[in-house]
Amino acid sequence: MRFREEKRLRRKDVLKAGVAAAVALALLAGGAAALHFWENDRYATGSDEVGSAVIAAPEEQKEITYDGSTYRQRSGLETYLIMGIDVKGKAVAVDSYEGGGQADVQMVLVVDDANKTWQVLQINRDTITKVPVLDVLGGVAAYADEQIALAHYYGNGRENSCENTALAVSMLLDDQPIDGYFALNMDAVGIVTDLVGGVTLTVTSDFSEIDPTLVQGEEVTLDGEKALTYVRSRHHIDDQTNIARMARQRQFLAALEEKLRQQDSQFAAEAYTALEDYMVTDIASGTAAKIGEKLKQYKQLDTLTIDGENVIENGYWAYHLDESSREATVLQLFYEKVR
Repeated sequence: MRFREEKRLRRKDVLKAGVAAAVALALLAGGAAALHFWENDRYATGSDEVGSAVIAAPEEQKEITYDGSTYRQRSGLETYLIMGIDVKGKAVAVDSYEGGGQADVQMVLVVDDANKTWQVLQINRDTITKVPVLDVLGGVAAYADEQIALAHYYGNGRENSCENTALAVSMLLDDQPIDGYFALNMDAVGIVTDLVGGVTLTVTSDFSEIDPTLVQGEEVTLDGEKALTYVRSRHHIDDQTNIARMARQRQFLAALEEKLRQQDSQFAAEAYTALEDYMVTDIASGTAAKIGEKLKQYKQLDTLTIDGENVIENGYWAYHLDESSREATVLQLFYEKVR
């Protein structure tokens, strides 16, 4: 197991990205405001074609055999990676091939045009998988079995870090193509929470050692600072694994989406202005507007996670996926049974 760089990166109570990625998804899914946010040409972030970081789509649909049945890769899918990065401040590049910050939140958004549905797979940041390790020129030098969150660490903290994470996620999902990415630094959580006037939810965990004002079982309205505490903290809370924290992130996302739906058409432009220095994306405005329109019109399916086992290795959490659960999740998201 390889945690060479993680020891140097972590502090006792390292600040986490929390649900910064959920902010991105919530903005996309937030109805008319989100659509206006992306349609405004002033906020274009590249061409409307798929960016250079995209994992190339296969020339033909794969067929696989699982549990005695044959499945074919479905057509008409769009797959996007949304990340929350454990870095405070603006999304600036580092002058290195390492040190890009870890992707503490990773959510795969799958839009199914054929069935007019969309679904999210939330990936545990502690998942042990093959991670591409970059050389000094930014190319893949080797692959290491380590936490998938570290894929973003390799790179300059911007495009090639995101591309490296997209590659790691693609490999985890049996080389499923990734059509684009959206990354936000952790400050985005507080920024958006304050912009919507706070996010109201019922506290599900005992935060007494972290913030006594967050009382388990009580309904509270989180400001930006408390929202970041709620979605990023895991030391001295619950069982200290990422599983409980992921559940809080999903809860926060649902509550945030409710507040976003209440905003007027000017909110999205205001949110973009506040967030643009904290984001990295290869999804252009026109493409994202189409995604937003589909998320409004299509049916949302339940968020998925992959089962696994939490263990401590070399002093850090490691989440070993249940292979049957991983395969079943890949089939559910990307394949259809043919015989």
